[in-house]
Amino acid sequence: MDAIRLDVPFTVPLLGEAFVEAGTPLLTAALGFSWRVTVKKSESQRLSIPISSPYLKKALSKFLASQGIEGCYSITGPHEKGPDQDFVNAASLLYLTECDAIEAAFPGLLKRAGPWDFVTAARALTSLSGGIVASRQGEGFLSVESTTFGPICLRILPSRRLDGTPVSRFSKEFPALSDPMWHLMAHLVLEGVGALQRNDLTALGRAFSLEVSLLYATGQIGIADLQRLSEIRSLGSKIVLCPALVADVAIPVEGSLPDDFQVVRFSYEGVKEIEG
Repeated sequence: MDAIRLDVPFTVPLLGEAFVEAGTPLLTAALGFSWRVTVKKSESQRLSIPISSPYLKKALSKFLASQGIEGCYSITGPHEKGPDQDFVNAASLLYLTECDAIEAAFPGLLKRAGPWDFVTAARALTSLSGGIVASRQGEGFLSVESTTFGPICLRILPSRRLDGTPVSRFSKEFPALSDPMWHLMAHLVLEGVGALQRNDLTALGRAFSLEVSLLYATGQIGIADLQRLSEIRSLGSKIVLCPALVADVAIPVEGSLPDDFQVVRFSYEGVKEIEG
């Protein structure tokens, strides 16, 4: 392989991304737009991959080596040096393995990953497979059977500095509240899975709105975020909160689409090779 061009679907956390370190499940989905990238390989005695996170780079390198992947790789495209770089590059490199059991084989290398590395890995695996994926740190990844196509509205926000351990801080400051809070959040993610399996966007919207309340209660978003979300006429809305992606996500009311949102649909196509 000298160079190949890939179409890499954009993926977004739907529920649970801000609570991964508390052991809460995570729900991620591929959306109907993508990055187009070029993967090039040069000969090298050492495997070299363009992943900025030290932990994720080590885990991914170990997995690639186990699949016989070697050489020095570069991945170019409009995602370069942006917040999506690691998830796009990871999805592209995993595609090269042609491994049919990535969801079973790769998670074992992520058992000690930090929460944000795990979210990046989940987005990469969701991009690779397309569709909707449920995951939990220490347990693994599972594709969710669904025929839901949306629509869903997305508004990318300016990145913000995030406390690396907001959930741990809340657990320490409010020990009597934290366990019930994380238990409730886990049920919300499972409700989101059920809603997508039933094609029930109203129920998914309710889960979004309830998660917003928990984000506010745990100090991860402020009153300005609540006010902004309350102005969206929708079946439910939330703020996606992780270092690589800060965004408002909403399930639109039929016939009502916010002007400043990008309207997309869930996609069930994964990474694919393109010509030209």
